[in-house]
Amino acid sequence: MHKKEEYEPIQNLPSHPKREIYTNARLKKYPHLIEEQVCNKPIFPMGVGDIKRKRRYTVPAPGKAQNPERAEQESCRRAKSRIMDIARCNDFDYMLTLTIDGSKLDRYDSKKIYKKVRAFLTNASQRHGFQYIMIPEYHALKRGEARPAIHIHGLCNLGTLEIVPALNPHSGEPLTENGNPTYNLPSWIWGFSKIVALGKNSEHAALYISKYISKGNDKIFGKRYLSSRNLIKSPKIIPLEPIDYFEFRDEKKIASGLQTECELYSNIRLLTEVLEQSGD
Repeated sequence: MHKKEEYEPIQNLPSHPKREIYTNARLKKYPHLIEEQVCNKPIFPMGVGDIKRKRRYTVPAPGKAQNPERAEQESCRRAKSRIMDIARCNDFDYMLTLTIDGSKLDRYDSKKIYKKVRAFLTNASQRHGFQYIMIPEYHALKRGEARPAIHIHGLCNLGTLEIVPALNPHSGEPLTENGNPTYNLPSWIWGFSKIVALGKNSEHAALYISKYISKGNDKIFGKRYLSSRNLIKSPKIIPLEPIDYFEFRDEKKIASGLQTECELYSNIRLLTEVLEQSGD
């Protein structure tokens, strides 16, 4: 595993560079860990200004990809990456699940459900300081159903939003999940709610909810996930001096999961390795 002092951040970067300068390596620095990324081509801008740069590779317009299945996979990968960025940049305290009561709202109508979910989340965020990242998912299709019902998973911080302990309906005893207290959310009036305290498992929870981003759950609400505005959305990006892709690539680390490798687009490959945080 690399040590932080071995990194070579690029020095004296211009605030508003007048010409495009790129590298193939960077660090993504989160509050509790560092992620190193190395690409086989120089696609990362070396400047730190607010100039919007064009991509160094071609992204097909929606519906115009030569390989639609491959494009869908890349869309899922980007969404998962953004979800992990948000989850790692914010210390979430709870995992939240919202379901729909069919007697109150059509469990299958994504437009009607989205309208209610959006109104609930906006009100909770603006009035109570509620922070969230939420991912809609289809239930498994049941016998007799023409289409699957919808529910929502996510991570959250409550702010001043009220929760109450979830109780066993038979014994009245408080419910727990994996040893953590479980709660209900009275302000969610459209169905069942479950909130579980995360403890120190926020990274595991982020990986868990990101798995709901899949081809089968393609943009149920017209987008793959919902997130509140009162969150940090991106880590600090530190461009590095170029690193040889094939020297960085480690078969043993890939096999063990310490490194991941993916193809962004044709002939554009990216290696990612999560490193331990070693101080600011």
